[in-house]
Amino acid sequence: MTSNKRDKSASRQYQEISGNENESDQTRPTTAAANDAKSKWLAAHNDFVAGINTVGTCMELVDLFAEGSVNLVVADFGNILLMPKLQAKLKVFKSFSLLKENNLSDLPCALVACYTDNLQPRIPALAVASGSAVFLFKSLRPYYKFVLPQIEIAQVEKDVWHKAREGNIDIQAMHDVLNDIHRAGTVPLTPRSLTFLQMAKSNEAYQFVEHYKNVELKRQSCVTCMKKLNKNSADEDGLNCLVIGTEDQHIYIVEAEAFTILATMTCPATPSFLEVSGVYDVEFRILVTCRNGYVYLFRRGNQTPRNAIYLNSIAVGLERFGKNIIVGCMDSSLHCYTTKGKRYWKHILPAPITAMCQIDYRPKGFQAVAVALANNEIHLYKDKFLVDVIQVEENIYAMKFGKLGREDATLVMVTKNGGLIIKILKRTATFEENDTLHGPPKEQQVKIDVPKRTKLYVDQTLREKEQAEMMYRIFQQDLIRLKLLTGKEFLKSVQAGLNPVAKTKTEAIRINAEVHGLGPRFKLTVKLQNT
Repeated sequence: MTSNKRDKSASRQYQEISGNENESDQTRPTTAAANDAKSKWLAAHNDFVAGINTVGTCMELVDLFAEGSVNLVVADFGNILLMPKLQAKLKVFKSFSLLKENNLSDLPCALVACYTDNLQPRIPALAVASGSAVFLFKSLRPYYKFVLPQIEIAQVEKDVWHKAREGNIDIQAMHDVLNDIHRAGTVPLTPRSLTFLQMAKSNEAYQFVEHYKNVELKRQSCVTCMKKLNKNSADEDGLNCLVIGTEDQHIYIVEAEAFTILATMTCPATPSFLEVSGVYDVEFRILVTCRNGYVYLFRRGNQTPRNAIYLNSIAVGLERFGKNIIVGCMDSSLHCYTTKGKRYWKHILPAPITAMCQIDYRPKGFQAVAVALANNEIHLYKDKFLVDVIQVEENIYAMKFGKLGREDATLVMVTKNGGLIIKILKRTATFEENDTLHGPPKEQQVKIDVPKRTKLYVDQTLREKEQAEMMYRIFQQDLIRLKLLTGKEFLKSVQAGLNPVAKTKTEAIRINAEVHGLGPRFKLTVKLQNT
């Protein structure tokens, strides 16, 4: 009864915070599945016209002001259909309402809340990976911009633009040389040269060269993924490092305090998802899923991966639970591997995966992975068991589980059309490890009713402990005697001619009979040979 009162009070608290949003035209009524008493989740907030366009890697739940109340931070893409007019923004929500927003110079790909100093109170900074840079915000204000190191440019391309600057080469010859380099594929070109090759008209290409020939030629990579790594302490509020994956197949570990590159690692392909564990100064591991369909493992001191796991399809999500790796693939499959590459289980899902997130509810010791599907369902897997299915109104494109406001177990979801859905896990919710869709039936999980131990059983156990040596000797004697008797009987059958091969008196015909099978039906094979 006490837990039910807490759930009702929590739901009432969220309704009071959100005001009269449920009465407005911007909020749809919740479905019958959400209101069902059997549901393990409370519908705290539904706003289907919130206008949020993001992915799971661009969402964070963090206490930005050290007030004990967690905020929702979203790196919003904006309306991509209105490109080239960029509308990307960094949005901070407090109690379902927009608190502040900052403009971003490029489309974001990752958002991380990290600690860059040891000042008190512990207020985190926001690191937003956008284009070829990582922007750091402190107190919701721009603080620092870290730019990826430049990539070396081919000498031939440098010479072409140097001649264009001096006027020693015409547009057609310049186009032919750069096109030959691009077709060879041995050396990648800069974005400026690639843009020049796409221009068909000579007048447009001439104006482009005249505009950019005096500008320094640069080639920079783009950030594809980003995570944080504890630097010298395993505490949640300890100093962090940023682990950045780039388009040019590199992984950089950057110190968040001075923004110096501590380590550089090389991937066989472009990284798409990262999972980090450990402490940089002691021991750490970095899991990377790449666009070539492999999962690679990096350790401290290694510039190249130690282990590689081949996937049958491209990964769309990566989560880690201790020594287990959960990978979702484009072929609607969910895999569980060890860090050494051994696969524990595989599930074929009823629809393609649209989003994944880790659920770690420490008060109950509950760990699971939430998988959003294209059929408007969210499946919760604890180990290999499907423990819950959440029905939603629209496809989910981004999810995050954690503390929001003052509630510890909150699932924040962003829909395909920009809606915001928030659900709270009931305190009375229990998850049974019974998989109704995969694995053995329920009857196999029922324990056998073993009778209680009797006095005879206890006396027999004590006798076996006291006379174990003598019982073993008797067993060995009986075994040797059985082997001896078996050998003597086999020798007698051979000497008496009782084997399955029989000969006639004249030895002109040989008969061999064999019986196949032990049941009511058997097969008798008789071979007759003329000798």
